[in-house]
Amino acid sequence: MKKNLFLLSSILTVGVLLTACGTPDTVEEDTGTAPEETAEETTVEVEEEEAEEEVAEEPEEETNTGESTEEAEPAGTLTQSDEQNYELYVLDGYELTAEEPNKDALYVADNSGVFMRIETFAAGETDFASLEENMKQTLQAVNPEEEPAEATNFDEADFEQSAAYEIPSTEGTVTGIVYEKEDLLVRLTIFDDSTVNATEDFITMGRTIGTLEQ
Repeated sequence: MKKNLFLLSSILTVGVLLTACGTPDTVEEDTGTAPEETAEETTVEVEEEEAEEEVAEEPEEETNTGESTEEAEPAGTLTQSDEQNYELYVLDGYELTAEEPNKDALYVADNSGVFMRIETFAAGETDFASLEENMKQTLQAVNPEEEPAEATNFDEADFEQSAAYEIPSTEGTVTGIVYEKEDLLVRLTIFDDSTVNATEDFITMGRTIGTLEQ
């Protein structure tokens, strides 16, 4: 009987010891795993929140719509006609002079044979169709053997009405231009030389013609 009691007591003692020894390991495993998972979840949440904050803090791109841009001033020197009611920008190397009443000549400074005749008319003095027809007749007289052809180097975008023709001459090319702008009718006749090729400059200056303010 005593042996049985002793044996039972021993078994209980060993069981208690085993239980006591196993408890910390179990607790460590349970408590060790849970904090790691919580930390990972917290890190992901923090990163997501930071990303959202960065997106929210990014400044919106400013858009400038409807703002008017200043037009660049034409090249050259603003010059007034002595005989007619207009002004224009004259490039370096060119000079403006009165040719005869109501006609000016804008010529190459070192070659007066290369020039642009300028005639201006106020609204009511004449009409566009008449000026165009007269200009074509002038070109035809330069070279009766050729027909005036439409000039391709004249941009008509800035004018209410415009027409440009050219014809070959013995020296180079003669170009005739008529346009209407700001109640002003303008007729330009360009006499160029193939050794000079100033037509583009003349057209550039001719486009700047504007009525003088009274």
